[in-house]
This record gives sequence, structure tokens and C-alpha cells, in this order.
Amino acid sequence: MPPRAPCEGKAGRNFMLRFFKLIVSGKLGDPTLCMLHSLVEGLGMDVARVGLGERVGSLYPEDARVYMSEDSPGIKLSPLLGNTRNTLIVSNELRAVIEKHCTNEIEYLPFTLYDHRKRSFNSDYCIVNPIGTFDCVDFQASEVLWSDKTPTKPLTIKKHVLDRKKVERAPQLFRADKDPMTYVLRYELAKEISDRRFANVYWKELPLNDAGR
Repeated sequence: MPPRAPCEGKAGRNFMLRFFKLIVSGKLGDPTLCMLHSLVEGLGMDVARVGLGERVGSLYPEDARVYMSEDSPGIKLSPLLGNTRNTLIVSNELRAVIEKHCTNEIEYLPFTLYDHRKRSFNSDYCIVNPIGTFDCVDFQASEVLWSDKTPTKPLTIKKHVLDRKKVERAPQLFRADKDPMTYVLRYELAKEISDRRFANVYWKELPLNDAGR
């Protein structure tokens, strides 16, 4: 869902301070779309790094390969490749837009996509791995299920509410603190993605608390 244009006529509020949770699965229910169920072959257990915001670095294979799955027969490609691994996978064109707006540390991990018959299909995609997380969540205002064993560790965040003061200096793309599999876009990056009409990119706007008003 693309962001709406900034509202006019309400003084005292920064309408550029808007944030969106990116849906990395893309559009669900379209059997023609390529939906990936596995990531880079050859990384072994270290493949989890790309979902957690940890550096992959020299562990990444030079001839990285990702295979389409028989579970999803679709082969139609889009600027964002939907997947079930909570990973951001984008085309080179969408990558260029992300690089244009982002100054925080991000790994871009290219790979060759192989089809269901294990034939080389496309090499114009990469995994986008924002390193680390950004302290942005108002945990008191959010709906959080906490771990009994580790009270400071959320098991899941059902509803994210962002802290207005914390996000004033947020980058254009980042992972949420204590929830690294949640990718957040800031308004300027989201707006260009929307203006360029990149297909299969969906998000929902995240509310801000009023502490900074």
C-alpha cells in the first residue's frame, strides 16, 4: 500500500516523519509470482545472519545461488521477490533507489536465481541486509508478548508503535530494535518507491506515539 501524500493545513506536525513496515512476502495469493522458500545455498547455518541483520562478509559464496521451490511454481519476477524467510530481496533497479536514500550500513548480497529445473534464470537480484537494529519502538504503547524466561526479550510484537523522539534521526531503511525481522521504511524512500510504481512492494504505516509533540 503506497504512502499518501503529506497532509496540508495542520500546523505543528511534521508530515515527513512517517514510517512503514515493509511486507517482505510481497503479494500473497498470486500463483504466477515467484515466491522463494529457501535462501543462498552454501551458507549453511550462517544463512540466518541475513534475516537478523548480522554481517555476512567473507562467508558469502562468490557464486551464490538461490533456487525456486516446487512449493511455489510461479516464475513471474517483480522488483521485490516475495519469500517466506523474512528477508528483503530486490531487483538491481530497486536496490539503486535504496542506495540513493540510505547512508546507514547495509550489505547488498547478489546471487543468481535458478528455476525449478535448476537452470540459471536471472542474476539481477540481491539480498538487502541492513546491519544491526535501530531503537525506535515504544514498548509500552506497542502490543508485545514478552518471554517469561527473559523478561526484556519480546517473543513477538503484535503491533508496533514507534517512539516519535527516537525516530527523528532514523535512517530511510532499518530493522526494528528487538525485532530484526521487521523492516521499516522512512517516508522519503517509501515515496520514491511509490512514485516509481515498483510492483509487489507492500507496506503498512506504523503509528507514532505523541511523546515528542
